[in-house]
This record gives sequence, C-alpha cells and structure tokens, in this order.
Amino acid sequence: MASVVFGAVAVIALIVGVVLFLVLRRKPHTRVGAYVSAGFIFLAAGLLAMGSLSFASLESAALRTFTPEERAAAVPCNAAVLGAEETSNKLNGRYIWTLRLRVTPQTGEAYEIERTARLTSSMGERLERGNVVLACLVAPADHTRIEIAALA
Repeated sequence: MASVVFGAVAVIALIVGVVLFLVLRRKPHTRVGAYVSAGFIFLAAGLLAMGSLSFASLESAALRTFTPEERAAAVPCNAAVLGAEETSNKLNGRYIWTLRLRVTPQTGEAYEIERTARLTSSMGERLERGNVVLACLVAPADHTRIEIAALA
C-alpha cells in the first residue's frame, strides 16, 4: 500500500514540476525561478519514486511468507543448497543472495528451484560452500512456494 501512495505522489510531483517549469519559463522575470523550483520538485519526485521502489520490495518480500493457515497445510521438506551467489544489491544492511536449491518434499519427488534470500555475510559464505541441508515447508498446491525458517 505504501508503495502505491509513494508512487502516485511521485507521478503527481513530476506532472506539477513539468507544468510549473513550462509555465514559469515563458516569462523572463520568472525564468530562474522556473529552473530552481522545477529542480527541487524533480528531486522530490525522484526521492518519492525511490521510496516507492523500497516499499515495493519490502512488500513483495512480505508476500512470500506463508500465512498461518498455509503453514499448517504445508508439507515438510529438506532444501539442499547446490550453489549461492551474492548479488550487489543490499537491503537493510544485508546482501541479497541467489540460491539454487534441491527441494525434497516428504511426499513427492525432488526438484530444483532458484530463490533469493537476504542473508548476513557469514550465512551467505556458509551456504556458498554448499553441502548444507535446511529444513523447509512447501505449499502442496504450488511447489515453487517454499519457506525456509533458517533464512528468515
């Protein structure tokens, strides 16, 4: 919700900045004011857009977790880490890692998936070496939705 509000305000600020710039720059005595005021409005619109993206990433991370009802219906599984790569992206002091996992549900066949996780440096290095098996839960209807408590 916050990402939508920030995004909408950023678009409004961008429109106001463009209109203000186009109106004020036509008159010689307001031309400098047009450049200054439009510059500040565009700066504010950029900050709002960055806030929108930040909130959107936090909201999407929150959507990946199971609800209590889904957690009760989930099937226990094991996720073996096949590989881990650190990305250059950082969120709240932790790097985003891309993990390749082999998921083995208690009922069913093993399959491989890729997941991103926000990890500390020490946890990421431990997973990067491989040979780590983590307990997890998988949604019975959608095998791409897994929750790994150790990575939360």
